Amino acid sequence: MEQVLQSVDIVLNTVWARLAFGVAVVAILVIGVVLLVQWKHQRTRLAMVFEQAADTSFYVHIDTLTHAFDQQTATQNELRAACADLEKTSHGFFDSEDIVHYDAFAGQAGKFSSSLFMFNRNGAGIILTSLTSTQGSKVYVKRIENWKSDTALSREEEELLKKNNPL
Repeated sequence: MEQVLQSVDIVLNTVWARLAFGVAVVAILVIGVVLLVQWKHQRTRLAMVFEQAADTSFYVHIDTLTHAFDQQTATQNELRAACADLEKTSHGFFDSEDIVHYDAFAGQAGKFSSSLFMFNRNGAGIILTSLTSTQGSKVYVKRIENWKSDTALSREEEELLKKNNPL
């Protein structure tokens, strides 16, 4: 055992051993500094996100979006109930019903706007469109005769009409 200790002592007292030990210490310090800098950058990013969230305008914007979503949900529920009532009382007047949800405005997400298509087999009916933005909702009704509208249709309404037109 004493010989092993002497040989280890001889190896550690060489220049190469001291150099290797110094390199290992420097590598550990460099890794520690890199990790510390990354941690600081991450803390800065998180602070930016949560400080912006602390701004009252952020919560006002969230409340506005939530209110718009609630309005849209209420409108959709009313439309579904109206369609169900029409189906009961129309004795099959509407041969085709369809609904499409979409984002009507740039920068919008969630597909809050929708168009409801209700037609008979002769191509007579209506397209009921609800356009929803953060400022509120507007509902438009467009009359269709012989698969044509007397008013301009949006791209989504045109696609809905073409999709359901058997001609």
